[in-house]
Amino acid sequence: MPLTTLNQLTRIADRCRVSASERAVLLLIVSFIAWGATAADTPRQGTPGAPGIPASVIAGEEHHVVRDGLRIYLWEKHEAGSTESAAGNPRAVLLVHGSTWSGRPDFDLQIRDYSLMDFLARGGFDVWAIDIHGYGHSDKTDKDWSDVHSAAADLAAAVEYIRRLRGVEKIDLLGWSMGTLRAGLYAMENPDKVAKLVLYAPIWKGTPQFRARARQRIENGGKPLPQYRINTAISARSDFVEGKLASDPQYEEDVVAEYAQQALKTDPLSPNAFVDYAHLPILDPARITVPTMIIFGEYDYFAAEEDLLPFFSQLKTREKQFVLLPHAGHALLLERDHRRFQHEVLSFLERP
Repeated sequence: MPLTTLNQLTRIADRCRVSASERAVLLLIVSFIAWGATAADTPRQGTPGAPGIPASVIAGEEHHVVRDGLRIYLWEKHEAGSTESAAGNPRAVLLVHGSTWSGRPDFDLQIRDYSLMDFLARGGFDVWAIDIHGYGHSDKTDKDWSDVHSAAADLAAAVEYIRRLRGVEKIDLLGWSMGTLRAGLYAMENPDKVAKLVLYAPIWKGTPQFRARARQRIENGGKPLPQYRINTAISARSDFVEGKLASDPQYEEDVVAEYAQQALKTDPLSPNAFVDYAHLPILDPARITVPTMIIFGEYDYFAAEEDLLPFFSQLKTREKQFVLLPHAGHALLLERDHRRFQHEVLSFLERP
């Protein structure tokens, strides 16, 4: 305890005419209070911020794999220095983006603790994000519109590359939005190579409202639909303000601004892959046999309980989990409650 504090206490004790024993008790109590305040301000050893204990550093590395002449981009994140030790470690996960934006802005937004890739990497995973052909840093082609089946072929090439590079038998898959169709189709056709499947904000048959909206987009007002569309800041913000989110927003403005900037930088154009919604349902739950999680938000305009509960009940696997997060939208991994999403996903992936 500082000397000035002791002197002040002595003067107070003299004025109050406390006994010697009472004076000793008073000084003892205040000493404990001062010690507690000092301890609370001191970082604990073994935690980030403690002297000599830095927070884990996450390293990133670019990869490319060629599929039918197309260069497919992969972005890997892991704890620095852990690449060699990852060989033979089955904790590898591949993240699959949706119909508009590519992997890095979706899953590795570098603002505070919003990066899902960094979070999973700190959890001990070797984390990968793919750019489906037509998106981001991957090649474009006029042979297809990055439909679900051609995208699943990209995933097949990526999975084989990761399995060979890291020496693993199976990897986990997480798909977001249309990425759930891509990841789900691959898991249906290759259950021997998938450890677990996370379907984040998925769709099965779609609600009547969703099908009507998709049909309107595909019809394009009677005009020919181009293969690619021009993205805007409005489209980058749309997932944060759709439906109930307009009156009950769940985002932080600087996060959305950073997301819009990075997404438009990476994907000024996106293929109109949503034409595949005319072919729903694409996934057959009776053919999904790997452990599966379905997770989405209460305010999601895309995913809906009425569509997904029947799908969940028909999954062939008995190891499955259905998570509905309150007050969350389609982009919940970038909303204020993103930590809840991160921990739900990590808990499922870590489960033996």
